[in-house]
Parts: sequence; structure tokens; C-alpha cells
Amino acid sequence: MAKFITSQDNPEEHEKAMGLVQNYQGSKKENSIDAHFVSKAALQQFLDNPDFEAFKVHHARAEDGTRTVVLEGLNAKGESLNAIVSELPTCPPMCDWAV
Repeated sequence: MAKFITSQDNPEEHEKAMGLVQNYQGSKKENSIDAHFVSKAALQQFLDNPDFEAFKVHHARAEDGTRTVVLEGLNAKGESLNAIVSELPTCPPMCDWAV
């Protein structure tokens, strides 16, 4: 089960999770993607669906060959809601989120 961890409520677990990110970033190839951004508006569209229960995060590859992810909404039975979020902004080049 996924964990929601804050640095205030559980600093040890938060540090451990951020260590996983640092492990990846320390071993990644030059010019590879560090992160993807998902807007509150995109998430809210899922949350507004009464059948939404979870996301499935699909690893994917863009037409230019770069790695990406696609978020698929699922119901309580794990069935697709046929609703996705794709074309997520990446870091780099967009490493600071500013609305």
C-alpha cells in the first residue's frame, strides 16, 4: 500500500524515501528525466469522479524516445475508468514548478 509521508510527521521515513530519489539521481544517465509534474487541476478531475479509487502509473516512452509516465484512473475493483493524464511536464527542463 502506498504511504503518505510528511517530513514533519515522520522524518525518518521521509528521509528514507528522499534517499531513494537521490539514489536514482546519482546513478542516472546524462540528460535523463529526474521528475514529472502533475497539476492539481489534473488530479482534481480524477478526484471529482465518484468512481475514482486509485492511479496506475504506467512507464511509457514518448515519440522522441524519452521516458515518460501515464496516469490511469481506476475504480475500486482496479478497472480502468478510461481516463488518463499524459504529456506530463518534465524536469529537466522545467525543474521549478510555478503556477
